[in-house]
Amino acid sequence: MKGLIKIIGMILGILGLSAKATAKKKAEVKKIDKKVKEIKKEKTEVKRKTIAVQKKKAVIKKAQKKKPVKKPSVTSAKKARTSLKNRAKR
Repeated sequence: MKGLIKIIGMILGILGLSAKATAKKKAEVKKIDKKVKEIKKEKTEVKRKTIAVQKKKAVIKKAQKKKPVKKPSVTSAKKARTSLKNRAKR
């Protein structure tokens, strides 16, 4: 009888269905879950920091002023026509 139980235990152990095997698997799953949680936290922190940096960049970009564009002086009718065409293209 004891020999039969040992044989059944060995077969279950090989298949990974014994109590020890399931406990080991559960422990591994817990470790993996902990790592996943840590990585998610780190991801959210990095995302938050990148958003803050992007906001600062936007503020700096708004603060930078563009140089005023000098309009070309029109002296003839031909130049006036071309400048009007250029403005229309914009």
